[in-house]
Amino acid sequence: MLKTVRLVFSKTGRAKYVSHLDLVRTMTRAVRRAEIPLWYTEGFNRHPYLTFAAPLSLGFESVAETMDIRLEEDMDYADLVARLNAVLPEGLQVLSAAEAVAKAGVLSAATYRLTLDCPAETVQAALAAPELLVEKKTKKKTMKTIDILPHFASATVETGETGAVMTVSLPCSSAETVNPSLFLTALNAFTGHEWTMQVLRLGLFQADGTPFA
Repeated sequence: MLKTVRLVFSKTGRAKYVSHLDLVRTMTRAVRRAEIPLWYTEGFNRHPYLTFAAPLSLGFESVAETMDIRLEEDMDYADLVARLNAVLPEGLQVLSAAEAVAKAGVLSAATYRLTLDCPAETVQAALAAPELLVEKKTKKKTMKTIDILPHFASATVETGETGAVMTVSLPCSSAETVNPSLFLTALNAFTGHEWTMQVLRLGLFQADGTPFA
């Protein structure tokens, strides 16, 4: 009996520069090298079943990425995790494995930690502005101007070691996705200064606020 297993993995350090396409290739090689009893699609061009929810933008780090695989036979999850981690490159690490429950379609939001090299007061001033306008690419590949401020209404800002640290939950679904890099673009326009930002994805969540699992 086929079983779909959801792996949660981290993508940090140098691995943040691995594109999604290269990530798929890396994970495909890893499951083969780890001798996981993976199910392959049928037909002339058979390939392993691997799916990823909400692929991460290049340059972002994460401790909450997910990859679904389909097994042809039961396997101890702890053994599965250990086998994969033994063959994965630096920066990629499987954190857990469990039978997949929710479908990717219920994914609603992602929580991020944004570390900026500007004072916390600068970020707070931007969040207190009447609006934060920025151009965003639509699904039709056209550009439109949107106000991202409503998406950051619940953001918390603290002073970190190198500047401001913001924690925020943003839409992450098939209907709407707000990339955290939009805030940096808006902040730079608001202040007239070129700040930099590091992004760490902390979690993926369903519409009711429960973790995506």
